[in-house]
Amino acid sequence: MNVLSRLAWLVLWAGPVIAMLLAARQLMQFAQLSSYQAGGYIRALRRLPQKCAWPGLALSAVAVVLMVFGTLALSAPPFLSLAAALLLTGLLLVAGWIIGQMAYREKTAKVKLVMTARIKRLYLATALVAGLICWPMCRAGWSLGFAALLPVLTPVLLLMGLFLAYPVEKAIQLIYREDARRILEGYRKTGLDVIAITGSYGKTTVKNILAAMLSQRYPTLASPASFNTPLGLARCIREELGHQHRFFIAEMGARHPQDIRVLCRMIRPRAGILTAIGPQHLETMGSLQRVRETKYDLIRALPGDGYAVFNDDGKQVTECFRRTTHLSKCLAGSVDSGAWAEEVKFSAEGSDFVLCFPDGSRQAVSTALAGEHNVRNILMAAAMARQLGISPRKIALALEEVRPIASRLQMSIHPRGYKVINNGFNSNPDSSRKALEVLAAQPGRLVVVTPGFIELGRQEAPSNRRLGSDIAAVAHLALLIGEKRTRPIREGLLESGMPPENILVFAGLDEANRYIQETFGPGDVLLYENDLPDHYA
Repeated sequence: MNVLSRLAWLVLWAGPVIAMLLAARQLMQFAQLSSYQAGGYIRALRRLPQKCAWPGLALSAVAVVLMVFGTLALSAPPFLSLAAALLLTGLLLVAGWIIGQMAYREKTAKVKLVMTARIKRLYLATALVAGLICWPMCRAGWSLGFAALLPVLTPVLLLMGLFLAYPVEKAIQLIYREDARRILEGYRKTGLDVIAITGSYGKTTVKNILAAMLSQRYPTLASPASFNTPLGLARCIREELGHQHRFFIAEMGARHPQDIRVLCRMIRPRAGILTAIGPQHLETMGSLQRVRETKYDLIRALPGDGYAVFNDDGKQVTECFRRTTHLSKCLAGSVDSGAWAEEVKFSAEGSDFVLCFPDGSRQAVSTALAGEHNVRNILMAAAMARQLGISPRKIALALEEVRPIASRLQMSIHPRGYKVINNGFNSNPDSSRKALEVLAAQPGRLVVVTPGFIELGRQEAPSNRRLGSDIAAVAHLALLIGEKRTRPIREGLLESGMPPENILVFAGLDEANRYIQETFGPGDVLLYENDLPDHYA
């Protein structure tokens, strides 16, 4: 085989590999949404086997046809065989791109695939895995039929790419974490204080409220959005933190038992807030006890001269408060401890109450944040802000400016006239009950739109059944997203007496929204409770 013929052979072998990577955008998104964790990616494959498999199957079908012509082309004169190989490979790449666009619909993706440096390294690792498989077979003269079937293995090859990239990513994370730690140590010498916030829910809201309060007097930086991972916080520290900042507020998320410990070693907070402990991420945590101990790692990491604020929830967090003896602390919401509320009044527009502190100061406040749970969020932030020197008056001024976070009990009026309460972000049993309390306070016909809870392990089905019972006690109608997933919710609704005709099941959220826009109008109030991420629906 002369040089041109050999090159044609290599081009034909390389075609399916490159086309496979073009068609793998949906799988790459799933890997990104799973935080590049092999376990989460595998669970996505199990949940959505057809959605994950069809791009590879479709591309292999195209590749088989083209490789038949490619095999025939190799018997032509060398120049013609190379030209034919380039043409056929080009067609295969076009097919891979089209299939990738069809599988991953960017316009409708709830969280879009972001071409970060890490996702590019994952593409490279997956290509290396495929190349390591193909190269010896190509050298041995194996049939192009094997290369054509390679896209079928795309889910497995990407998984192998995750494993191949793992040590590289660990090394990169270590470098970034160490750099962030070094930057923080430098700024501490100029007076920077680090405050960390963790909990099963409420941490983003408390972070934003506290940032607004501290900013009334001091230059303050809060980690943006949900940048609550080691790399997210490291990026924020490296790119946004400066000598002018007096406080850095870091939100800490945890999907695995060691996550908070890793974050604390990086940022070394002096003060911390524990917002809530509930059944969240049980797929990876395993049990509520492990969730509690993981969140409590923040309190363990605080120094003896530090300060901790706990939410008086009467349950898990209160127990964590009682067991903490190595530093100053308060139980926000409890009378004579940190901060508490009196004369509380709720309305559709928000909350009004008198904010009280142990030093005897009292301050009337008004906020657009609705619901008892948001009053508790305010009390935690206020207790920390008061400890750090913010006056009650400035706290009240900050609360006038704070607005609900997107998809967290965010209220709006649809152009068709019905009210929307969007609680679609990261729902769990505790937050759903609080959202239903807010819904119950609204006048009109009350409607709940939900796909139910996820990531609760063995507790998922019974929790969704209880959700159905809770919805039936408040709402007039229930719109359920996904027939199979919402069966426990439907059972709970029927057991609690909701008429079957008031329970509507839709295949997806788009279908439900079309029905909503055609059916509802002024006087209707819709609560969107949870929104499934793309690798769940």
